[in-house]
Amino acid sequence: MIAINWGTSNFRAYRLDLNGDVQAQRTSGRGAVTVPQDGFPNAVIAEVGDWIRAGESRLIMSGMVGSRLGWKEAPYVQVPASFDQIANKVIRLDVGFVDARIVPGLIGMDESGTPEVIRGEETEILGAESVLSDSCYLCLPGTHTKWVRMEDATIAAFTTSMMGDVFRAIREGTILRSVVPPAEFSQEAFLQGVARSLQPGELLHHLFGVRTLVLTGRMQEASSTSYLSGLLIGHDIKPMVRTRDAVHLIGDPELCLLYATALRRYDVGSTVEEPGAALRGLKRIAARLEW
Repeated sequence: MIAINWGTSNFRAYRLDLNGDVQAQRTSGRGAVTVPQDGFPNAVIAEVGDWIRAGESRLIMSGMVGSRLGWKEAPYVQVPASFDQIANKVIRLDVGFVDARIVPGLIGMDESGTPEVIRGEETEILGAESVLSDSCYLCLPGTHTKWVRMEDATIAAFTTSMMGDVFRAIREGTILRSVVPPAEFSQEAFLQGVARSLQPGELLHHLFGVRTLVLTGRMQEASSTSYLSGLLIGHDIKPMVRTRDAVHLIGDPELCLLYATALRRYDVGSTVEEPGAALRGLKRIAARLEW
């Protein structure tokens, strides 16, 4: 079987044996949004055609490949959503050279009734080793950070913050770009940014302070990027720590470590998922399907 995590910017494929062990893997920058609407079959052949020619006949995918801009839209599953409800909504593609399936995303509402969507992270949640039978809070840091509430092995609710997008946009498209150059990470500056998020004032006000601290010499320019990261992550977790419940982090290990460090500053405990949650989720879903 071939398992593919096909996101906006990246393509990740795994060739699995009958026991689900990884025999080979590939990564490329052929993100789903770079593929023409009718070009997905050719893209699959270009990326893993040799695996298919070698006999692989099953293909399971998740991520933006199932969006409106992807190969075929896999309709969202309404939360609360259980593992079985998600697996039952996996769609099959009409592809002659392989039995191809796409995992659906999730849709819900925030506390004010504004829609929230997940496309791809649901497989990471389902691949988490320690939460499938728990009630807990999850955080999946990234370009669009997801905060998820689990109740009895069901994805009960979630919210999104555009953390990674905003961090990049601030550094590239605002007045702060002149004072936040690429620099080595500073733990001290990061914690100073987190501490600033605890002080009175909103995020937009605190952001301008990044510039004035450098201009007045109270912060070295080499520390400003780490400070900005701490400030943004601090504000991201601030509304999510009201219950003081521990948070289980899933995603890039370095980014999860930053969130864990910030959560400790807010007196909130955390645990970090072992790498590979998305693949584990795809394998678990595939095992529930009739092929």
